[in-house]
Amino acid sequence: MILKYSIRFFVTLIIILFAYSLAASASEFRAGERLVITKDQVINDDLYLAGSSIIVEGTINGDLVAAAGEIRVNGTVNGSLAAFGGSVLVNGNIANDIRIAGGTISLDGNVGDNALVFGGDLVLGRGARVNRDLTIGAGNAAIEGMVNGNINGGASNMEMKGTTAGNVTVNISNELRILPGAKIGGNLEYTAPGPAQISGTISGKTIHKETPESERKGFLSGIVGIILSYFWLLLTGIVLLTIAPQITRKISDNVSIKPLKNILWGILFLIIAPIVAVILLITIIGIPLGLVLIVIWIIAVYVSRIFVGLWIGRYVLGRLKKETWHKALILAIGLLIVVIGINLPILGILIHLVIILLGLGAIVLTGYEAYLKLRGKR
Repeated sequence: MILKYSIRFFVTLIIILFAYSLAASASEFRAGERLVITKDQVINDDLYLAGSSIIVEGTINGDLVAAAGEIRVNGTVNGSLAAFGGSVLVNGNIANDIRIAGGTISLDGNVGDNALVFGGDLVLGRGARVNRDLTIGAGNAAIEGMVNGNINGGASNMEMKGTTAGNVTVNISNELRILPGAKIGGNLEYTAPGPAQISGTISGKTIHKETPESERKGFLSGIVGIILSYFWLLLTGIVLLTIAPQITRKISDNVSIKPLKNILWGILFLIIAPIVAVILLITIIGIPLGLVLIVIWIIAVYVSRIFVGLWIGRYVLGRLKKETWHKALILAIGLLIVVIGINLPILGILIHLVIILLGLGAIVLTGYEAYLKLRGKR
């Protein structure tokens, strides 16, 4: 279940990145080391902030998107808030939804709609009020405020001192504590290795499902596998950027040129290359060439995701109007989106196939352009 809500968060994050980046040209963007919106400032537009430190004390009459090492929102946002940082502190009033990813997250203000929060340590303070549902994914979560809807998600450790009008449905990998003063208006349904410590009030049913040992191991091994695949792709991409920067950049550029045509070329390469390789292997004289073609095919399929990831990273960060992003950072962010996308349930298979086909098509297109260029020189 933790994976389920992690996926839900990251799907939302990806949608936010693309949807907001498309709208950024009609909004206000600011970047710098330390960005401050003072109490007397009023921004009558969507606001995008990127820097090392962000402090918002004023009023934003629109959405606020912030990315920084440290983020503090003490003012008013008359729209939605999307914040991504090492430390995120929200004491102000948010009229609509909040979506936050961070290392340490503290919420102590009013959220007019839903809250979707993913981080290492999460505290929903006593002064916090979420007017609809709260969805979490955290290492350690402390719920002390008020939630008018349901609480869903997962954490390693979770303690609850606050109140929720609805149900609490969580997956806990270690310990769950419902402390004195806590009130759950609906049911408490939790999956955990052992029973929770319950001292609060639960109006509905309490349902405990013990975490199967196989599920614990499967979940951990799956997460480790995804992380390793990400870092292998990142390492391979950095090597490509180092030894062949121009070719890598060119293939990445070609990802977005006639994408439907790229997918068609990708399909042809994906299907025809192995068939040709098998035919060559049948003939004794063609064995070496067949083996080479198989190796090329395998490598091309693998690195296709890197070229698409580089293009995605450049597209997303390019919307921030900043040309000093390091290539490795661009690649890291793009590949993060790729790896998350291809590991989604059901949709992940389709996303993976489209990414591979786009990448393969870009490789074929780049190779064809190089051929025409060489031919023209003769």
